Amino acid sequence: MHEKHSLSIWFFAGVLLVIYGIIILIANIPALSPSSTKTHVILEQLHSGVWWGGLLLLLGIVFLVLHWPAKRPPVSDE
Repeated sequence: MHEKHSLSIWFFAGVLLVIYGIIILIANIPALSPSSTKTHVILEQLHSGVWWGGLLLLLGIVFLVLHWPAKRPPVSDE
């Protein structure tokens, strides 16, 4: 019998979350350094971009671990 290996859609969702998390985290790392500009953004000291990037990265890693393709039994053709 021929066995098929299926990939869960949640695996791909995890890959996307990891990619977006890395992009957002890297894009917001310069915000951690003290800025020398005179403009003031309300609540900029919270660094929301860094938090969201880290959260997406962590959530993506959880999805990848839970839905890794090698952990699933193959689907039979019966």
